[in-house]
Amino acid sequence: MVADTLTQVVSDDVHVERLLNGARASGIRYRRRRRLTIVAATALAVAAVGTAGALAAAMLPATGNMAAAPTPITDAPSAPPSVRPTATAADLTQTMTQLPALPPAADAPSALSDPAQVGRPLLIHLGLDVLPFPVRNVQYLASSDGERLYLQGKAATLTVRLSRSTTDFEPLAGTQQPVVVNGHPGKFAYDESHSGIGTLRWRVANGLWLQVSGSLDRTAALAVGNGVRLDRTYRCAVPFRLPSTPAGTRVESCTMTMYAGPARGAGLTIATGGSYVTFTTDSGYGAAIREPNETLGSRPAEVIEHPGDKGRPILEINFAPEADTMVLMTAEGSYNGSVVRELAATLQWLGGSDPATWPENPVAP
Repeated sequence: MVADTLTQVVSDDVHVERLLNGARASGIRYRRRRRLTIVAATALAVAAVGTAGALAAAMLPATGNMAAAPTPITDAPSAPPSVRPTATAADLTQTMTQLPALPPAADAPSALSDPAQVGRPLLIHLGLDVLPFPVRNVQYLASSDGERLYLQGKAATLTVRLSRSTTDFEPLAGTQQPVVVNGHPGKFAYDESHSGIGTLRWRVANGLWLQVSGSLDRTAALAVGNGVRLDRTYRCAVPFRLPSTPAGTRVESCTMTMYAGPARGAGLTIATGGSYVTFTTDSGYGAAIREPNETLGSRPAEVIEHPGDKGRPILEINFAPEADTMVLMTAEGSYNGSVVRELAATLQWLGGSDPATWPENPVAP
């Protein structure tokens, strides 16, 4: 069975959002170095619990009457991971056997009918017919580079990737052999030097690339690959709205984390020019502000500014928009502290555990 071959051990205190927080920062740094010699934003492959990391943070330059921001920094530092709420015992033991329902994107073309749709940060096209093992949590990532689907079980993890190119895919390591996935030629690589990581890569007829990786052998990888679906389109949504953003603000990435228990997580990275800010939410973990030192709008908030890589400043703002919920913001690069605080103060929290009720566009035009 597929589940029997997915044997990578994952410690019981693993929290997907905590792991990916550092991965986002590492990823954006890597991408910006490449963009210096020029390319767009997101993704260094980070092997935390056998998954790859996603996008990171930094913030918006000042506009209007705000004080002018410093010269944009293109090689932005990463923030040390914030202290995150701890998952409950129930969340660590419950599992699901099918993918959670996502809100459909009305009238949006599928990746099969229009491959150019891949790379739109608020749309998700990746799906699986069946989960290969019982899953504690599922995380979707949509960004300008493509999409990733992370599955975390009690003793196994799996990553599925979708993109218009393989530029940001992890290299195929170890022994390789040709395979056929759903009628399409591909390659399977098995790397014994990394606890037996198997990677399956193939290209579909419209030019899109897919990759499956985890602690799996050829048979298990093909079983997962043959079950990948690209014929449906969903929204990537977050439980808040940003009603007041500087002109030119764009969404760089969106994440949704669904647990077998009641907890929900989401993330959004926005950008203006060369500056970025990441919002990460945790719900269902008994979140609380440890040491509030400012009030933003009507919200007590913990605001910390500290040096990051090469001494460049990082601003973190944490606040609880409602009981049992936390919003964590990380700003880097050429951010303006007043602008970051204003985003925190005016954030409209919608909440709820059903993504179908979350806004189609969380950023004001």
